[in-house]
Amino acid sequence: MSKITVIPIRRGPPPSAPDALQDVIVRRQIAESAMLAALPQQGAGIALLMCERRALRAAMRDLSHYIDAEEAELSRIAHRHASRHMAQNGQGAA
Repeated sequence: MSKITVIPIRRGPPPSAPDALQDVIVRRQIAESAMLAALPQQGAGIALLMCERRALRAAMRDLSHYIDAEEAELSRIAHRHASRHMAQNGQGAA
């Protein structure tokens, strides 16, 4: 009896490394988790210790930074898409 070896053929583009947007989104999610971890876990959390306030402020600053980076990357992607679309239609670059 003969043996047959099946070699799968990959369809579509090869898997690639995460792009800049995926990287920014992952970093934002990590910053969100850090901010949630900085929140007090007991009671209403009305009175925060000074170290808790500093940690929360730092986590909020990081989260804000990553949200800004995510928005900037989305803007760059939209601009490239619009430029490509206009070039394909013969309207020049945006």
